[in-house]
Amino acid sequence: MHIPSRILRLQLIALFCLTIISLFAFYYSDSLGDNYQAISSNSESINYFSYYLSSSIVWAGYYTGPWIVFVFVVFSIFYSFLYRQREDWIDTLNALSLGVFTFSLTAILYPKIIGSGLLSFAHFWLDDVAMISLAVVTFIAFMFGSFRSSFHQNLILFSKAMWASVLWIQDRVLTPAFSFFAKNLPDKKNKLQQAMQVGLPKLLKGGQSDVEKSSEGSFHYSHEEIAMTKPSRKRKETEAPLLESAGIDDKELEMAVHQFDQDEEFEEEDFRDDDDYTDEPATKVTKPKRSPMNDPKIEKQYFEIVSTLSQRKTNYQPSHPDDIYFQDIIRRIEDKLSEFKIEGRVINVLKGPVVDTFEVELGSGVKVSKVTNSEKDLSMALLGAPIRIVYPMIGRTTVGIEVPRNPREFILLEEVLNSDEYKKSNLALPVAMGKNAYGEVFVVDLAAMPHMLVAGATGAGKSVFINSLLVSLLAKKSPQQMKLILIDPKQLELALYAKLPHLVMPVITDAKMAAIALLWACQEMERRYSILKEFGVRNIEGFNQKLQRATPELLASIRQHYDDQDHENYELPYLVIIVDEFADLILTKAGKEIENNICRLAAKARAAGIHLVIATQRPSVDVITGLIKSNFPTRVSFRVTSAVDSRTILNSIGAEKLLGKGDMLYKYGTASFRVHSSFVDEEEIEVLTDQLAALPQNYHTGAIDFLENGGTEERDSYSFGTHIPSSTPTDGSSDDDLYREAVRIVVEHRTASASMLQRRLRVGYNRAANLIEEMESRGVVGPAEGSKRRKVLVAPDELR
Repeated sequence: MHIPSRILRLQLIALFCLTIISLFAFYYSDSLGDNYQAISSNSESINYFSYYLSSSIVWAGYYTGPWIVFVFVVFSIFYSFLYRQREDWIDTLNALSLGVFTFSLTAILYPKIIGSGLLSFAHFWLDDVAMISLAVVTFIAFMFGSFRSSFHQNLILFSKAMWASVLWIQDRVLTPAFSFFAKNLPDKKNKLQQAMQVGLPKLLKGGQSDVEKSSEGSFHYSHEEIAMTKPSRKRKETEAPLLESAGIDDKELEMAVHQFDQDEEFEEEDFRDDDDYTDEPATKVTKPKRSPMNDPKIEKQYFEIVSTLSQRKTNYQPSHPDDIYFQDIIRRIEDKLSEFKIEGRVINVLKGPVVDTFEVELGSGVKVSKVTNSEKDLSMALLGAPIRIVYPMIGRTTVGIEVPRNPREFILLEEVLNSDEYKKSNLALPVAMGKNAYGEVFVVDLAAMPHMLVAGATGAGKSVFINSLLVSLLAKKSPQQMKLILIDPKQLELALYAKLPHLVMPVITDAKMAAIALLWACQEMERRYSILKEFGVRNIEGFNQKLQRATPELLASIRQHYDDQDHENYELPYLVIIVDEFADLILTKAGKEIENNICRLAAKARAAGIHLVIATQRPSVDVITGLIKSNFPTRVSFRVTSAVDSRTILNSIGAEKLLGKGDMLYKYGTASFRVHSSFVDEEEIEVLTDQLAALPQNYHTGAIDFLENGGTEERDSYSFGTHIPSSTPTDGSSDDDLYREAVRIVVEHRTASASMLQRRLRVGYNRAANLIEEMESRGVVGPAEGSKRRKVLVAPDELR
């Protein structure tokens, strides 16, 4: 038994003894005499034993009391169900914090059950305020010492809820009440002065005060009334003398009113009808309007939904082997080494959730090869356990022998998501891999890999790992920050994620559509590189940072690369492409095209923020070719059937000795780590996706058109004859009025796409596509370039 367990047991026994003594002293307080403090010469009726026993009991009751019973009961419950199942020095302080809390609370509520000596001592040193403060502090200390991270998380949630309640009371109660009283004050001068005290600071910051909203009459307006009501210039003129009476300088007043006008104009633009907005010329550059997915309210709702995943608690309690288990393994290893005349001893045990690593210190002159050559004999000595010899161990001079733990510990995803390594990470695309061989949480950055190749036999845990990867990404990244393309030929593994708002397109299940989707991703990569080139940055992180301080001229230079004109959002999200069952795709007729597109993305897509995760259960050389391996430096291998498959994935053996059920080898560059994947239940995924399905799902319009058209081959826009308009009219030419309106829209906005004409002209897709083709034949727009925009060849001046 370890020292913390012994201390906890001694504390429990001491509390039990104090409870018995205090109850006895309290019950017989009237009949027991305090012989220690009695002044009497007559002691014939008192023998030696009863004299000191009664004095000790009375003295103990004088400084304790029946309140100690509550401490004993609570501590015994926590000891039985919580403390004795873990080894931690902090638990030895819980009895002290619980006792001080119970004493403070009892002294405030019911001091009669506290011993007179202890109560007088407390009243001498502490007043009521200090007693309450002491109770609060010790209660928090006891809860934190007992529940650790869960109490810390609940305390944060409680603080956020209290702060939200304060803000709600301020917005819904205090502000309307102030506006009402300010409106009904009999003295107009006092009313205006109070209005200035609240409204002027908000006015100088560029916001509209609540007093101004209420000065027209009723103090409550709906959102529709605010949107349809235009600002009154007369009201500003009447308020100008009021600002002068408050001592505001003319220059400051002019700046404040100018800023206020800009805010009102911005609010009018937010509620302006789309039909009016289409008539604005393309030369006027404005700040991008928010799309529904970029609404802060929706993003806040999204993170509220995903936060419930990490708040779920399970009743799983892992069982840890005792010291006898480890001593038996150490004895078997040392005995087997001595049989082969190998000088070495086990100096340390690194305990992990699935395997325990026994560090063996070799004697002088002993080669490591002697230990590795005796691997099978060591395995036989350990009753056939599939051991793995690790050398070298980074930062150590020992050889590691990994022995499977019995029973193994299951790693739940919620445990990893609640860890500080994941919650406090600043990684671009954090992936909760699980725990390493030493029990430490293992979190990596997908953006730094930049692509991942996953392989493993059936039942090794590959699909569960893909689910954990997706959920860990969803827990950190909103649809505004990350987009997904999911390719699932099996049609089962990724079907749960079909309703995610992150999806660029529906889940792909056909090999031909997968080739088209990957081709669109390649052209999206080229589009992003064109944007990065215009901005003069090297990667997507630099672009999004520079976008915050971009000038209107700089925004105008990249406007041509964006398809959606109604809801512009220049920020580029990360794009993660997950391909499951890659072998089923690569062995089809479209396999060569799929392989070429994947290799093209793997070679160039990192700076554009596009990252690949490819999984397969068939790690053969015809599936994982040398071209693919050279472009995927990060590889994950679960248990495979042979050493040949292990060499195909990792270029080394070892994966065939893994334990399965999430046990993996993670190779990044030249370094290799043993990691145990975390587990997430499909029911939890289904609950999460059903909640996220309530958010709007906006597919990429250009990607959908690209899929419907079956993909478009890239053509050179400056090839011979492409700029010459056709002399013969096309069959079924459009009506002149509709065609002229379409040309005007295309030339003014300097972009041409069928989806844009559908929205502007309220026509079908076929009609809009015919208009685009007719413009191309007449030399108004250039030819199609895949998913890129067509170039507009006619200047706006030529229309007049």
